[in-house]
Amino acid sequence: MPVESNEDLPQTAFERHRQTVQVEDGRLAIEVAQQEWDNVATIETTYSIQTQPVSHITYQEAFEYFLGLDMSEHMGNIQVEVQRRGLCTLLSCIMGPPQLETGLAEERSLVFSIAQCKLDVSQTIHVKILQTIYYRLTGASVGCPCFGSHWEHIGFQGSDPGTDLRGVGMLGLLQLLYLCTTPQLSSLAKRIYRLSVDVVQNFPLAILSFNFSRMALQALRHGQLNRECNERQLVMDVVNDFYAALFYHMVHIWTTQRKTIRDSGYVLKDVEFFCRSNVHAVLKNLKVHLTGNCEAPNEKFCFHESFHDLRTQAKSEVFI
Repeated sequence: MPVESNEDLPQTAFERHRQTVQVEDGRLAIEVAQQEWDNVATIETTYSIQTQPVSHITYQEAFEYFLGLDMSEHMGNIQVEVQRRGLCTLLSCIMGPPQLETGLAEERSLVFSIAQCKLDVSQTIHVKILQTIYYRLTGASVGCPCFGSHWEHIGFQGSDPGTDLRGVGMLGLLQLLYLCTTPQLSSLAKRIYRLSVDVVQNFPLAILSFNFSRMALQALRHGQLNRECNERQLVMDVVNDFYAALFYHMVHIWTTQRKTIRDSGYVLKDVEFFCRSNVHAVLKNLKVHLTGNCEAPNEKFCFHESFHDLRTQAKSEVFI
């Protein structure tokens, strides 16, 4: 039986395709498509990861911003001091703290007005305050969104920082900024952050900070900071220093007595009771710590002996 030659065989589809298609053109088309796909992938990656640099702000810049605001809408909602009546008024005059000097009343009102301001992410300054706090605590090198789970890393309760500011408003963020950006407090701030993420002794840093802002406001309202304010002829600086002293007192207890989050209710109640009763002592303790002279006698105020009887308290969380 005769064998068919190759010329007599019908062409396959592959052979017909090779004759009608320019292989070199096809190779170039593939390379172009690959390049286009690579570009798409690069764009998607860049979009998903924010690379804008953090816009920093100092505490002084932030405070001056609030100094320049019209706070008249908040003035009717603030209570700058406790109104005493009858025998309480007499006892306060005899045994209580001195009255705040008249020239400092306006600055005191400003402090309480800032606490009435809500976080507004449409305001550039508010966003800068948030981002600077996050950068200073975590060391992040890029900007972060105003909402997201990353805020839980520094102790907020959820993805919206504004929901944790009840009772302290923007004063809470301003004082946390003060802690993070004041050079003299940088070592304390780092120590606090490291402790807040400790495997055993962790705590929600931001929430704890806002508790101390609330305590500082209460001390100011009850006149317990008046003596210091009168001596220094300043209000905001004294409130900030007392806030930092509260934090230092708490950290000393937390570390030396190996406290955990389960002890937080007891610890915070005692910190407020002791510090508001010993304003001058705790401010001096902080000053001693910051100057590195930790052998001073006043350090004893931070020890367990200063506790009032915790066993009589009902165990409860006091996080705001």
